[in-house]
Amino acid sequence: MEAADPDAAQGDSGTSISQGERVYEWVRDRIIDGRLSTGSRVREREVADALGVSRIPIREALPRLEAEGYIRTLPRRGAVVAPMERTDVIELFDVRASLEVLAARLAATRCAAGESGEKLEAALGVADRAVGSSDGTRIADATSDFHDTVVELAGSRLLQDLLLPVQGRVKRLFHIASERDDDEVHREHRDLCDAIVRGQVERAAALALAHVERGRAETLPLLTGPA
Repeated sequence: MEAADPDAAQGDSGTSISQGERVYEWVRDRIIDGRLSTGSRVREREVADALGVSRIPIREALPRLEAEGYIRTLPRRGAVVAPMERTDVIELFDVRASLEVLAARLAATRCAAGESGEKLEAALGVADRAVGSSDGTRIADATSDFHDTVVELAGSRLLQDLLLPVQGRVKRLFHIASERDDDEVHREHRDLCDAIVRGQVERAAALALAHVERGRAETLPLLTGPA
């Protein structure tokens, strides 16, 4: 179906999205699920042919994909899928251990001051249904969305900006490390949600740190490469 506006397309929900957003989502989703593998080139002509767009929206989308950690621009090679090797994952967990704990602490502080945790509880409900479905892709997406909602509830624009490239990498990691115990991960999310919504700041921070470190302990043995 052709969009009425040549610079827009219809998303899955029927809402109009820009061609640049469409390109961004198309490339991002293929990096996350592995159809575009680490180190492979993101060729403008192939994207243009696949989506029926000009190269202008592609060049609009690429800087955002790079800012969020999905691609890197290399001399003489152009855009390539950013690595997700063992050393990269170790760095990712180190950063998460600081910033996600801060996000949980700030979110709980806001709830203690009267902010509603309804959105976080809704995200937890979506994750609960995803785990019940046993659909790995759906679980990974819902898990990522839950973490994003904690950051949103924290209410810090600077923290959101700092976590933007982290969140892209985390989304990829949730798909790569698919052998984790989803029921246990969801139990930890449930406890974290409870602490945040109740405004239990120190408990929320402790649970967030334990959650990240458990993820580190379970994920690193699944990966190859130097420690």
